[in-house]
Amino acid sequence: MATGAKNSLGTVFSIETITPGTYIAIEEIIDIPGILGDKSGKIDVTSLDSVGYKEYISDALKDAPEVSFKCNFVESALGQTRVKLLAGTGATTSFQLVLPNKVATKGTTITRSGYITSRSITSAKGGQLILDFSIQFSGAPVETVAV
Repeated sequence: MATGAKNSLGTVFSIETITPGTYIAIEEIIDIPGILGDKSGKIDVTSLDSVGYKEYISDALKDAPEVSFKCNFVESALGQTRVKLLAGTGATTSFQLVLPNKVATKGTTITRSGYITSRSITSAKGGQLILDFSIQFSGAPVETVAV
């Protein structure tokens, strides 16, 4: 049976501009970790009657992840400049991940709100300059599957 796996080349991660609903790509991202990594909360209900294991129930709330990204630093890049402008402000904005699709113009799109919690530029001897930034996502993601 042939695999249905897809190559990640062509994946685009974007940040909303000052015009709502308009996005600009964050350039030269090296790695995109899981922005759908929500975790359900739990309540420890272990009692003196519990035998051998702790017991938990769901608190019915999901916790959106804080995710770190790495990019090749490009000083004139517009998407990276938008990250710079919003870093540390606490301003919530929208982010969009578009997965590649061989058939359609674009593949599955995941849109999610969040704010940039940190931004730094790192340099290693003999290596490229790296822009590191983190986003604390908030609320539920909206996933639109390409047809």
